[in-house]
Amino acid sequence: MKSERKENLIQLNESYKSLSPLDRMGLLFQDFESDRILVTSSFGTTSAIILHMISKVAPEQPVHLVNTGFLFEETLQYKNEIEKRLGLNIIEVGASENKHRFTRENQTWKYQNDLCCFINKVDPTNQLKKGKDVWISGLLRFQNENRQHLRIFEPRNELLKFHPIIDMTPEEVSLYTTIYELPQNKLYYQGFGSVGCTHCTEKGDQREGRWLNNKKTECGLHL
Repeated sequence: MKSERKENLIQLNESYKSLSPLDRMGLLFQDFESDRILVTSSFGTTSAIILHMISKVAPEQPVHLVNTGFLFEETLQYKNEIEKRLGLNIIEVGASENKHRFTRENQTWKYQNDLCCFINKVDPTNQLKKGKDVWISGLLRFQNENRQHLRIFEPRNELLKFHPIIDMTPEEVSLYTTIYELPQNKLYYQGFGSVGCTHCTEKGDQREGRWLNNKKTECGLHL
């Protein structure tokens, strides 16, 4: 079974490699049942591309925002703007109130930032993964070293991670956003190359402002 899965993975990557990101997204919804596909978005600085593609090929598909309770107000405003502009079906989820209250009152991000991420982002996302076969992700290779060797399809336990825009360059990301006149998170214009939670995000190019002066580079969703 493992060898069969590996062969299928190789075939999938070969089939999708030569396609444009938008065509990859369209083909995914032909190859897999929509109710077995998970879409999440952080509504950060490059989120609009994936969301625009979803609006073109599967506009009714649920898009989940994991609201950590520590998001910037600009991010929530951006979510509302995208929802209205693209007509998406956006659903907010998050940790239980008791768990979130613990991290808020304990200020867990100061002492155990991995635990804070797990409670408020990773665990709620893990609940969304149940019963799914494919998880769509907007990761880009140029964002940091952890992402440079990712393929379009990558196995993640029982799931397949799907990275339709993984090989887009910064110039292609900018061009796509311009051509389709997609709105941008206002924090981008304030110098935030990447946006997460208020306590752990500073201004910086790409992801260099995330967990600044800390060995941590990912919330844990994509590792």
